[in-house]
Amino acid sequence: MRVVLLGGAGALAGWSGRFGGSGLSLVQGAVPRLVLVPVVFRLALFLQAIWSAGTLGGPALWLVVALYVVPNLLEVAWVFRRSTGIRPLLAADTAYTLVTSLAAAAFAARSPELLALTWPNIMGAVMVWTLLRGAPAGAVAIAGAVLLRYGMAAVSGTSAPATGILLALVASAGTALAIVLLVAGAMRYAHGLGEQRGRAAERERHRRDVHDTVLQVMESLALPAPGDVLDPVGSLDQVRRTARAQALRLRLSLDGDAPAEPGGLEHRLGALTVEMTADGLRVDLVVLAKLTDVPEGVVNALHDATREALRNTLKHAKTTRAVVCLEEREGVVTVTVRDHGTGFDLGARRAGFGIENSIHARLAEIGGIARIDTTPGHGTRVVLTAPLEPSELRFPVG
Repeated sequence: MRVVLLGGAGALAGWSGRFGGSGLSLVQGAVPRLVLVPVVFRLALFLQAIWSAGTLGGPALWLVVALYVVPNLLEVAWVFRRSTGIRPLLAADTAYTLVTSLAAAAFAARSPELLALTWPNIMGAVMVWTLLRGAPAGAVAIAGAVLLRYGMAAVSGTSAPATGILLALVASAGTALAIVLLVAGAMRYAHGLGEQRGRAAERERHRRDVHDTVLQVMESLALPAPGDVLDPVGSLDQVRRTARAQALRLRLSLDGDAPAEPGGLEHRLGALTVEMTADGLRVDLVVLAKLTDVPEGVVNALHDATREALRNTLKHAKTTRAVVCLEEREGVVTVTVRDHGTGFDLGARRAGFGIENSIHARLAEIGGIARIDTTPGHGTRVVLTAPLEPSELRFPVG
């Protein structure tokens, strides 16, 4: 926080470099917009000053509005259009304050109330410097504002009470620093919360990957296979090859170097049917429409959720056949896994890790939904629906 006090919001961009690329760009874009705080402060004080003066009317009032309100609104528009850059803001704001203040002092003999109307701009300039450059710059701005106010008094032939000026300027600078400290504290809290959620998401991803790959394969190896009796040597060799492959996959996953599987969704599902057939579940793949340009995240989610559904069929459905149907319609891709096994009572069954995390959660991450239809004795149907674009999902969740 000391860096923020000394450097103001301008130091937040450098201090936020620890957040990484997206966090840094977000802060760099947001820092200039803090100038909206003193602008709103100026406009509120300006309206109060107009109300208190009560002597301006007609052309004089419109001239004052043009000189005080319009430049502040243009500053707001510039911030939202550009959204980056501190030096141009400081230069333009300081020049605007000097010009309007000295012009008001020059015409104060005709309209003494003009001096009161310059005060919001001067206080706003102090806030801008303090917000964007920190406490030292704020102190310099306060000194400059005091000198400006006494210079205006000399030009206009009026007096400027030193105590009131100094207290008001210090209060505006203190308000600006408080705003910067609040922003810095919010950034620190958001960064910590993001790190916690990121670590939790990474742990969940590893749990799901291990469950969907190595654990599922180990469970399938424990199931009896016809080759155990007909060709025990070949069956044992197959178990060893599978164990070596899964050990390598697990090691790469722990190192974070697991290679991406090639091919689109249709190819990946075809390879999955071969994998399941080798484990004792014959799977027929029916493709109702050729798919092109399916995002990799959608491919991975649908493939892994389909594999989980087929593994559940292999372990629990007491059947040797299943059908996987792939189709795409109006920007929504659907994978349906159907078997005619024993089925189960979905309401009475305790939700397991596989259904909740490997199917429902995986589809939810890509904006999709999963629906499971099953009754005892009538098999199970798992419908996985995902949009090719998140905004295209037209189905209710549930």
